Amino acid sequence: MLTITIILAILICIGVGYWLNINIGLLAISAAYLITTTMMGVSVKELVSYWPLNLFFIIFAVTFFFGFVIANGTMEKIARNAVYMARSMPSMIPFALYGLVLLVAGIGPGHYAVFVFLSPLVMSVASRTGMSRLLGAIIIVSGGMATTFTSISLGGRVTQGILENAGYDAATAASYTHTLLIDSFIYQTLVFLVAYVVLKGYQTKSLETERPEPFDAQQRRTLWLVAFIVGLIILPATIAAFLPAGSAFATIASHVDSTFISIIGVVLALILRVGDEKAALAKVPWGIIILLCGMGMLINVAVKAGTIAALSQWLAANVSPAMVPYATGVSSSIMSFFSSTLGVVMPTLFPIVPNLASNAGLSHTVLLSAIVLCSSLTGFSPFSSGGALALAGVQEEAERNKLFYRLLLVPLCGASGVLVFVFLGLLG
Repeated sequence: MLTITIILAILICIGVGYWLNINIGLLAISAAYLITTTMMGVSVKELVSYWPLNLFFIIFAVTFFFGFVIANGTMEKIARNAVYMARSMPSMIPFALYGLVLLVAGIGPGHYAVFVFLSPLVMSVASRTGMSRLLGAIIIVSGGMATTFTSISLGGRVTQGILENAGYDAATAASYTHTLLIDSFIYQTLVFLVAYVVLKGYQTKSLETERPEPFDAQQRRTLWLVAFIVGLIILPATIAAFLPAGSAFATIASHVDSTFISIIGVVLALILRVGDEKAALAKVPWGIIILLCGMGMLINVAVKAGTIAALSQWLAANVSPAMVPYATGVSSSIMSFFSSTLGVVMPTLFPIVPNLASNAGLSHTVLLSAIVLCSSLTGFSPFSSGGALALAGVQEEAERNKLFYRLLLVPLCGASGVLVFVFLGLLG
């Protein structure tokens, strides 16, 4: 009875959140409170401990730091320069935009920053160059997901945390996150290349814009600060990889944490006066934080109640081992059609994978990749975060209506392709 109640609660939270346009995280917190206090005998104090504090801190720190980069115009000017450099070869403008999205998603802010802050820019460029708006949406969503699992990106850090919460040790979680990065980059880039050909991205017209203004002094300081912070995160581990295990760099690398380095970056940004604290803080996606952490609390309730173990046992008992990857992929697609991959699908399904893979004798990484790729491609749905924000970036009403219906078809094609990759053994 408890397991069924929790499953229904998750589905109701997603459904009501979609239909009434209420943050799913708020509904999940409410459901967690009602279930634990009426059916599980859990105290409010214990329930509060289910809040994924580590996840909250990661998102807050990283997005706060990059809020300075966005608020002072540095991010926009980087984008304009990237497009300008492709002016002599207009057919390369989609590649320039895709490369920019890969860079932004991979170096820190993750795909949420791409969805929120680059969607208007990409769609504006599409409008001015005659580029397909659907290709623009694919650049945003596929590009954002292709590199979001890097070790220094918000998506990578969150994913590793979700995997650790699912029962994997830190080293295994890091290794699996790296596998997800490789699979996602290859498949999402293939989606972009196919879309470029099918949607005639090579017919993109030249932008008639003047050379972007040079970076001002504040923005130059911002660029140096970003390079310094990213270097602090990357270099110790990179150098340590080529040195003996007991070296000083190995010790330093073991203490490097991108979350706290990002907080140091915030302090340096304030000292260097690269932006306004309130303006940067306003860029922190509080709605996404509530969504992720609220769902995380409800999922922790499910783990405490044994719901996750019960689900994995049911799948293992009722679905043949050969069909398990397809079943998990389809399940993640259905969930992601109305909700967030990182905020809802992965925290819900990842905890099932360890028992499911062991019981069915399957590769953990194949199941994880099937979940991530199917849900991220269903994320093109206009009801999901990526598709909704891409749609919001289109100013022309006629183009917006046309894109809405096209975004309903892309998930079906994309997820079907993932299942073909599973069948051919190309994942994991």
